[in-house]
Amino acid sequence: MFKTNRIPKKVVLLFSLIGILVVLSGCIGSGQKPLGWSGILISDNDAIFGSMTGKLIALNKDASTPRYQISLETTTNGGGCAGAVTTVGIYGTPVVSDGVIYVSTYGGKVYAYNQADGSLKWVYPGTGSVSAIVSGIAPNGDKIFFADTNGVVYALSKADGQKVWEYQTGAKIWASPAVAGDLVIVPGFDKKVYALDINTGSPVWTFETQSPFASAPVVDNGVVYVGCFDRNLYALDLEDGSQKWVFESPNWFWATPVVADGKVFAPNLDGNTYVLDALTGSQIKVIDMTDEVASSPALLGDNVIVATKTGKIFSINVSSMEMKAVTDLALKVIAPVTVSGEVVYIHTQEDETVYAINPESRTIIWTFVVS
Repeated sequence: MFKTNRIPKKVVLLFSLIGILVVLSGCIGSGQKPLGWSGILISDNDAIFGSMTGKLIALNKDASTPRYQISLETTTNGGGCAGAVTTVGIYGTPVVSDGVIYVSTYGGKVYAYNQADGSLKWVYPGTGSVSAIVSGIAPNGDKIFFADTNGVVYALSKADGQKVWEYQTGAKIWASPAVAGDLVIVPGFDKKVYALDINTGSPVWTFETQSPFASAPVVDNGVVYVGCFDRNLYALDLEDGSQKWVFESPNWFWATPVVADGKVFAPNLDGNTYVLDALTGSQIKVIDMTDEVASSPALLGDNVIVATKTGKIFSINVSSMEMKAVTDLALKVIAPVTVSGEVVYIHTQEDETVYAINPESRTIIWTFVVS
């Protein structure tokens, strides 16, 4: 094994954290709007997302025409740009359950809207706010789950938005929770992954490293896969949190990986997608994506769709692991990739636009520019 002159992990972590904190706050300059990286939710005939102008937008997924656009609160909680911010950041991708849209905001609120007409069902909290929310929402049964930047994990009633339970961790949380069986899996900045009882919020197990977690986990076949600021991808046993394997990379696994065909497809900020054996973590292949990947990929049939930060869209076959170029949007992409039917949906953070793309024909079906 050869040695390379790698930058120390602590230095990489420091500068990466500074950069991402700037992105989160939106404080690049006076009067800047808050940023966001909401993905696109496809439900029935709607393409639903949170815009960087602080709106919940529902488009006709086949024609890009807006059904409704709802402006959320106009001030942020803890945004750091006092007097400059006029709209709210939306980082988590909205979710739909039983005909209701749930969306979290950096202003520290969670909203429930009826999908059919966009009417407000409830808001939590009813008065005031919790700490800023970067986490998305995970619905399950009669509850929804999310976390705030004060490190509190919440369970709310889907019916009326009343708090069912909360659990205080040791530091802020950016990652969206994942629900598997009777467990809510939440990684945090206190260097721990928590598995909480879905009914009570009591910790069932914790897994601890030497660095914080910010990436959302994915659970597949009894295994939790999650990336850490220590540049490792961990595979944990869902039942007890024990480490099954760990894979070290040159940079962060900011994106949530895709598990398919017994393999883990894990894009990295070093510009590669690492294909790993899902059982052992051994490296099968390294695929050069030509640029950093922060956007979480998605599985479309037998292909993993990956978007780079500069807007290059690729398709990787899960069996042959052959990569094909789909298109180059030449715009910044951080939001997760969404797929539905044979269509890929991309939300860009630069010149904010939503794209519907046919990856087979490599054509753009429609675009919607957010105003």
